[in-house]
Amino acid sequence: MSPAICKVINLEPSRHGGRRSGEPVSALEPRVRDWLTTQSVIVEDWLNQLVAANGDERLVGVLCQHAAFLRDTLEEG
Repeated sequence: MSPAICKVINLEPSRHGGRRSGEPVSALEPRVRDWLTTQSVIVEDWLNQLVAANGDERLVGVLCQHAAFLRDTLEEG
């Protein structure tokens, strides 16, 4: 996984303004999560198409990392 992604994943809630339990959810959060879900579906589709077409291994690897990042992000929320 790239260092940039690792930095995003490993941020502590206090460093990126994460909400504490009991705090209200921003009105934007559900919309952002919907957008992330859509992106996850699109990335998985591109990934499946590339693998089926015997696509470039590096591009497949990057999409795998991105798909994993999106899945992890959605599971954490």
